Amino acid sequence: LVTRTGWQHQQQESQRVVARSLGWYRGGACRLGSPKLGSGHHGARAARYLSSKPSSDESGAASSSSFRIPPQAVSYGSLAVLVATAGGIVTYYKYLREEQVKGVKNLPSSGKAAVGGPWTLMGPDGKAFESRSLEGEFSLLYFGFTFCPDICPDELEKIAESVDLLEKITKRKIRPVFITIDPERDDTEIVNEYVKEFHPRLLGLTGTKEQIKKITRLFRVYFSKTSESDEDYLIDHSIISYLVDPEGNFVKFFGKNSTANDMAMEMKRFVDNWKNTHKNY
Repeated sequence: LVTRTGWQHQQQESQRVVARSLGWYRGGACRLGSPKLGSGHHGARAARYLSSKPSSDESGAASSSSFRIPPQAVSYGSLAVLVATAGGIVTYYKYLREEQVKGVKNLPSSGKAAVGGPWTLMGPDGKAFESRSLEGEFSLLYFGFTFCPDICPDELEKIAESVDLLEKITKRKIRPVFITIDPERDDTEIVNEYVKEFHPRLLGLTGTKEQIKKITRLFRVYFSKTSESDEDYLIDHSIISYLVDPEGNFVKFFGKNSTANDMAMEMKRFVDNWKNTHKNY
């Protein structure tokens, strides 16, 4: 027989399991582990997001940032359902992202492929910026958002390092480009301030919802908003950088596991090949 005290202890422990499960899911968008809240713009923006709490519409309603289950209202059956549901949601979103990444990886890693194409976004001056404006030099594209707590800053720092390494070796410049997938919050001014933190030549682009939708389809970028409120949310997205040649063709992608040195050495190979076949480059 289970004593009342023992039963309450088991019930409270079950509640903590569910809370941790759901809490992990809410924190799993665009970050692995604890958020990186360093100094600077992205640190301040991440801190502001993580400290914000959606307000409840009715008194007594629980905030989405705190998860409480009244002890008397929970049964073992309902706990099992909650755990299974939470696990299913997490698995589903991970599956979607993995399938998107597989779709890109199954494409040819060099030469012309079914990735990329002409596009138009909004440049640093607020005016239309077309893909052909990048032609004439290699460019390295990354899709993210300025409210991203840690993954995007980490990737942009890696991109900046790889670009500097390559330029030291080849004396050729590659244009790093940041494209937001969050046009609702990332306007031109915000993006311009954000990119200054990572590299002096990092180009930041935004656009309308339709423009962002088009370019993410062209590059097969997966992203999904994790709804919390109209203003406070994270975005789960694929973590891939795209190398584009001077004629605007996609030639190579780099995943999260690629180091800055790996990227620099691989980009050097493409730059050298381009120099050998294009004497005016």
